[in-house]
Amino acid sequence: MFRSFLRMQLFKPAQMSRLVMFLPQFLRVFWRLYHDARVSMLAKTVPVLALLLMLTPPALELDMIPFIGELDWLLVGYLALKVFIWLCPPDVVREHVSEIARGV
Repeated sequence: MFRSFLRMQLFKPAQMSRLVMFLPQFLRVFWRLYHDARVSMLAKTVPVLALLLMLTPPALELDMIPFIGELDWLLVGYLALKVFIWLCPPDVVREHVSEIARGV
């Protein structure tokens, strides 16, 4: 995983437009998983802890630096959501993704 992270390239405009286009579906998946009773409390605490981490005074002070301020928010948010999905049961994630794809 670390090697693939190092090999990542910047988004091309077509990739960025696809990301923006599917963002509402991703948010719906996260919202549904967070409110699902089958997801463990440990998984549900990860996004909350990430939000608390982003609101600490050192993190807020970094927001004054133009590029680093936005980068830390994106990195912590991305990692928190990635860990949240990883901790959720795979069958529950698949169920919610398929329901959203069907429009339910």
